[in-house]
Amino acid sequence: MKYLYLDTETDKVILIAKKKIEDHPNTEYVVNDDFDLTKEMPDEGGGSIRLEGFLTATEFLARYNSNYVAKRVSAYPSIEDQLDNIYHNGVDAWKADIKAIKDANPKENN
Repeated sequence: MKYLYLDTETDKVILIAKKKIEDHPNTEYVVNDDFDLTKEMPDEGGGSIRLEGFLTATEFLARYNSNYVAKRVSAYPSIEDQLDNIYHNGVDAWKADIKAIKDANPKENN
């Protein structure tokens, strides 16, 4: 997973990290490692180059909001919290919580 921290006032992705940064002052988004963070830019020869991690906050949010997987990943509790939920409340309660997240972020119909 990747943790992205955005500053929407300046339209910048402040940080892309492999680990959660506790108490980071900017808004956090969690995406899978395969989430596309590349940006295509024209080159001088009329072609284009792909740059990793150069999206603006606006570009990232547009891509993120169109991707149900990314929204689900951010909505799921940590594995530790999910296991704690199962221990204290049982598998059926955990299933209900996960179903609510899936229902709130449905798969796109292709």
